[in-house]
Amino acid sequence: MKILAVIWDRPWEYMILFLFLSGATLYFPQLVLILLWILILLMGVLEAMKIKLWHGFSEMPNANSDLIRNSKVSVHLAICNEPPEMVLDTIASILSQDYADFELVIVDNNTKSAELWSPVAEYCRPLNNVRFFHLERWPFYKSGALNFARKMTNAEAEFIFVIDADYILERNALSIAVANIVKNSIALVQFPQAYTNNNPNHVPLLNEFDHFFDYYCSKADSCYGALATGTLSLIRINALDTVGGWPANSITEDAELGSRLQVKGYDIKYVHRIIVRGIAPIQQEDFLKQRKRWIFGNVQTLMNYSMDPFRNFNKWLSGISQLTAWTNMLGFPILCLLSCLILYPWLDFAVFGALAGTAYLAYWIFAAVKMLQLYLTNNGRTYDATRTFLIHFASVAIGAFYWWPVLLGKKRPFIRTNKSNNVSNYKFNLFYPLLHLGLFFGAVYTGFTFIAVSALFFCTLHSIAMYFDYQCRTGKDTALSFHLKLQS
Repeated sequence: MKILAVIWDRPWEYMILFLFLSGATLYFPQLVLILLWILILLMGVLEAMKIKLWHGFSEMPNANSDLIRNSKVSVHLAICNEPPEMVLDTIASILSQDYADFELVIVDNNTKSAELWSPVAEYCRPLNNVRFFHLERWPFYKSGALNFARKMTNAEAEFIFVIDADYILERNALSIAVANIVKNSIALVQFPQAYTNNNPNHVPLLNEFDHFFDYYCSKADSCYGALATGTLSLIRINALDTVGGWPANSITEDAELGSRLQVKGYDIKYVHRIIVRGIAPIQQEDFLKQRKRWIFGNVQTLMNYSMDPFRNFNKWLSGISQLTAWTNMLGFPILCLLSCLILYPWLDFAVFGALAGTAYLAYWIFAAVKMLQLYLTNNGRTYDATRTFLIHFASVAIGAFYWWPVLLGKKRPFIRTNKSNNVSNYKFNLFYPLLHLGLFFGAVYTGFTFIAVSALFFCTLHSIAMYFDYQCRTGKDTALSFHLKLQS
């Protein structure tokens, strides 16, 4: 096993802040304590909003599944560096739809190897209702490809259905989607992302994905306040054109599109029905790439979110809750704990107790509320909720820190999620168990029971969560390495 000893991924991003925080901890501890309590207050407000979301807002009319429409649908499939056999399976499932009037527009953007895109082009060439386009050096990643597809859309089409390259549609998927346009104000119909599972070890991983749809999207539908999730979306074309097409200012263009549609007064309907199954990113590296993109892009959208809470509070609350579903506010408390540990020899015991105790209070709030959410979405099954919670907690660090650069106006590239699930190295982060272990000994020496209990609990929780995540994601051939990083 290879041991890595890199403490911080981006030392200049966090080191300067940590130095300021350390100085404040030594000379202005009251200021740091005030900031911690302000943060806890904000955490409480945000989590209360999410609990309110769970209770819903008002009963909305159900879609009439027998509604018959003859609107033309343009199915858009954007691909980049995808295995051709996987793409062809997706195309076959689209062409097998029982819906009468649809076309398929496939846009391959920035795939360098012709071995990947040319088999798809050859397959599509004889098909009457399918058009394939290969674009090189095309800007704006997936949103750029989808905007190109919009320009190529048949003028008679009323709706666009977006699908990713690794999904297999049920035969009646388009019919179900169109039938859920139950009123003219609905601009978008969103379906949950579901995944094929042939391994019982993967169940907690898939449950962790599902909790976003089970908790946030399904409850947001009570006010038509769900946001788009990038694939399996039926979009009214005139509404898409009204908001300027697919946004290019966020690497989660789906959430940004949903927020823009809301601001313009449109409704978004979420249908809690599985019409497709795809391939989940199981390997740790692939999962972290996807989750980081979701966190960073959603906070980008949040920074631009202009929904007026006084005009429609329910949709505003739903939007804020969904955009912060993968983030948490533990970053500053974690840095405070690290500061308390490093400066322990020079800190007054009372200062250590106040700062570390308050920081651990933030930890407890996060853990308790997240466990409650998962308990609710698992219908009171404590065993399933606990397993799902462990998977979520294993990646708590990226939710705590990865969105911070957005606040400084920084950008990140759109990183494609690899769905091949090739076996890769699993990195076990020892930073957090060691951080809490050090604070445990410090708290025992100074006699702070709450800090000692909290430190021992979260040291154990971090260790168990990562080990459980490792067991769920890996096979017998997976290499294991250790590192010390603030952010995974």
